Amino acid sequence: MIKLEKFDNTDFERLIKWADNEEMLVQFSGPIFKFPLTTEQLDDYLKEENRIPFKVIDTESKEALGHAEIYQSEDNLAKLCRILIGDAKYRGKGIGEKIVNLLVQYSFEELNVEKVELNVYDWNKQAIKCYEKSGFVINPDKISEIIVQEEVWISLNMIVTKDNWKIN
Repeated sequence: MIKLEKFDNTDFERLIKWADNEEMLVQFSGPIFKFPLTTEQLDDYLKEENRIPFKVIDTESKEALGHAEIYQSEDNLAKLCRILIGDAKYRGKGIGEKIVNLLVQYSFEELNVEKVELNVYDWNKQAIKCYEKSGFVINPDKISEIIVQEEVWISLNMIVTKDNWKIN
């Protein structure tokens, strides 16, 4: 079982340790941070009013397993961002799907938005499947790309509405 708790400056060191290479940092955060991640970047990150950052906590062990964020925009839309399961030993165990559902639930119930979106790199098939299980579908009209170490990464946009959300 997991829960979301507020992310603050006491969590910086752990997140910096998890984002230990450029590819991991970009996969997790997109272009918002520059490698290596620093406390100064995270200080600036927390100052943004529309960001709602969380640490993901295992309710039994009380261990922090990951990081996640909701970015609330003004057009009745929330965006899930910077979802990371920190330690590789916890990946592939369904935790990502639980995180996504908690974030979507928070967005619909606490922020009262009608739509939730996220971006995911097209090569990240496991994440795409995870998002589809929660009702997200690819929005073919919103695709972007970024260059990471001389390679082009294609970012797909996925969206779910209140009506199409599947609580698992």
